[in-house]
Amino acid sequence: EERAAAGPLRVLFLGNVIPRKGLHTLLQAVRIARHEIALDVAGSLETDLPYAAKMQQAVLEFGLSSRVTFHGSVSDQKLHTLLGAAHLLAVPSSYEGYGIAYLEGMGFGLPAIGTDAGAAREVIREGKTGFLIPLEDAGKLADHLDRLAADRALLVEMSLNALDWYRQQPPWAESAARIRQFLYAQAENFPKQDGAAAREAK
Repeated sequence: EERAAAGPLRVLFLGNVIPRKGLHTLLQAVRIARHEIALDVAGSLETDLPYAAKMQQAVLEFGLSSRVTFHGSVSDQKLHTLLGAAHLLAVPSSYEGYGIAYLEGMGFGLPAIGTDAGAAREVIREGKTGFLIPLEDAGKLADHLDRLAADRALLVEMSLNALDWYRQQPPWAESAARIRQFLYAQAENFPKQDGAAAREAK
């Protein structure tokens, strides 16, 4: 794949710049990785201003200013451009209710790196569509970055796996409909009370 040709490994972080999303772990990994990593950070810098400022300061202190770009909140068009240019999505979050960011990346053929603490486990197939790391394990994350930077054939293989996995998922409308049906079914199991019965129950 042309996108996986030689050059820096292009990594995309997608999410608000808040502690839960784990950007601090990713920056540490980029710092200690042996290969050159280019990191784009797409997500609001306004949600947690002190943390965002700390991350921007860390980039300066780590000497990564030429390799890390903060884009802030981006339009859909800009996001698609970033997804199309990246090799890999990395969001080492401490918790995700559902790994929609990982799936969105896989729709563009991006393998994903997440943590084993949360919904990433439901989306990322270890060694096939990405990697799962222990929470805040920057060393393990750096190892995976180095491996994919060095082995572009593996990167292409995982990229194709990610795209195939994305295509196997049900369309979002179908998923939403299933959730809605489930919730309605659960509601049917609750006893109903008419107004008079409800008043008597008070």
